[in-house]
Amino acid sequence: MELIFLDEQTLSVLDHAYCSSDYEIVLDALVPQKSKFTVAGQHLNITIGDLLYIRDIKFPYIGIIISIEEDDVGRTKIQTNDFLSLFDIEVPVPTRFNGNAADFIINLIDRVYRNSTDNFQTIAYLQTAVEVVKTCNLKYDANTKLNILDLVEEFSKTYGIMLEYEMVIDQGVYSGIKVRVVSSAFGATLRSDLATISELKINDTNEISLNKIVYVPNSDNTAHTSVINYYLLDNGTVTTSLVYDGRNHKVKVKFEYYSDSDYDSLLTKATKDLIDSSLQHSITFNFSFIANKIESLSNLRPGTILGFISSKKFYSTIVSKLEFKGTFDIAKVTLGEYRLSLTDKIKLSDRRNK
Repeated sequence: MELIFLDEQTLSVLDHAYCSSDYEIVLDALVPQKSKFTVAGQHLNITIGDLLYIRDIKFPYIGIIISIEEDDVGRTKIQTNDFLSLFDIEVPVPTRFNGNAADFIINLIDRVYRNSTDNFQTIAYLQTAVEVVKTCNLKYDANTKLNILDLVEEFSKTYGIMLEYEMVIDQGVYSGIKVRVVSSAFGATLRSDLATISELKINDTNEISLNKIVYVPNSDNTAHTSVINYYLLDNGTVTTSLVYDGRNHKVKVKFEYYSDSDYDSLLTKATKDLIDSSLQHSITFNFSFIANKIESLSNLRPGTILGFISSKKFYSTIVSKLEFKGTFDIAKVTLGEYRLSLTDKIKLSDRRNK
């Protein structure tokens, strides 16, 4: 596997090396994780903050170097964070936004890294693109700051969008990194008995997920005085229609009051609460890309929404983590937002309690 090392300010090539099977790449939609690479037999002309690009693999990986260690037998051990960790930053958000949710995310990224008046902060080679339209109506309190990656996680569930990136190569020169907002709706269903799946482990909370929210108008409302019900269907969609097909027969409901000013954002709030509750499970398995014959499944990515059928239950879920260790033929896949390891639980709790 060839590693290309690039200057973090200009994308000029600093060095290159070959990495054997001594690597581990972790892509996580919930908690940014470190990836690790070992290069033997050469000193590398790189520093902390430079970029590591993996050439000629099935999906793009660009890492930001966070650690470089040389041992006494000539090996260099490198740790990176995924390029998207650049957006693990809290930024001010507008009090109101009505339009495409993808534009909302890109506007925040552009404001920080493309349109800054500080030339050191501006990333000249960063490109952004919107490739999906999902209408939203957002309302935030004045002087609110939100983390861009946390917003992407939330929007992947509520609006079906996520971030991807790619290296832009122009006439053999690394000329840019394009960050794209794309659809997270995978449109596929995985069965637990697929030949491509092994070492399956399912950990569920064994509780009935919240599947109905009733919004009751405040007593002083003047414009909106109706009680509004939101229902979560088995396929992950949220509806205000009183339907019975596709709903959990065991209703778990909560009631909330709303003001006139809340009305336009109720669908967004209900969708987030209902889907957050439905994702309290952890499904892990090894997925063989070699054995896979279904084209759509070759594009498994963190943030994608899909269905998973076990012997006991159908899950409308999300790919939250993807791990490659020593090979790209097999990935360890994690579905859902319930984490088992104490480290991940602490990291996730810290992020959500900020």
